[in-house]
Amino acid sequence: MKADDIKVNQLLEVEVEFNKGTEFLPSRIEEIKDNNWYISMPMRRGVYITLRVGQRIKIQLKYKNSLMGGFVTIIDRRRGHIPLLIVSKPQELIRMNQKRTFVRLEIAIPVAFKIIIDKQKSEAFEGITGDISAGGLLLYTPVVIEKDQKVEMEIKLPEHEAVFCKAHVVRVLAKAKQEGQNSKYAIEYDNFNEIQQDRIFKFIFDKQREWIKKGVRE
Repeated sequence: MKADDIKVNQLLEVEVEFNKGTEFLPSRIEEIKDNNWYISMPMRRGVYITLRVGQRIKIQLKYKNSLMGGFVTIIDRRRGHIPLLIVSKPQELIRMNQKRTFVRLEIAIPVAFKIIIDKQKSEAFEGITGDISAGGLLLYTPVVIEKDQKVEMEIKLPEHEAVFCKAHVVRVLAKAKQEGQNSKYAIEYDNFNEIQQDRIFKFIFDKQREWIKKGVRE
């Protein structure tokens, strides 16, 4: 597809190398000018990541339910209220494998859920997230749940629309040792549609931007 189809405010991810491996960090196209994209500097754990001028980087973005990617070169940096990277507009964007590693945000968000057994739903329970991404979350709750157990969830994103989805327990990370304590579960979403996924991705981007403006770190 042509990069000209992409408009201002498009959310995207920038590939960045770290000692422990590669991560795709959230960014957004803030301006398009002179055949260049002005993208917000990528963020990680509440801190902007500075990339060097002349560096060639990989970007990926969602477009019409497809994951598209390409390479751009950093032409310049522009400091200000929102630090920007000025990058060359990619010559083309190609369809990529939909399997992704999602950025996780460490934040406590209320979650309501029901356990599904033989297509029957339990009463509603409550829990709280330890972190959240567009692929899954870390759940703390006193409720006993087994590995591979299916659940139906309502994730109550602050100042955003709630997300409703089905999910399952990937791992039981810790079991409560006594009454009143929380168990810890790794949850993965099932059949997550693009609208829900993008809603969480936007929430993570907006929350990181908000924390940086306030001088707060994850």
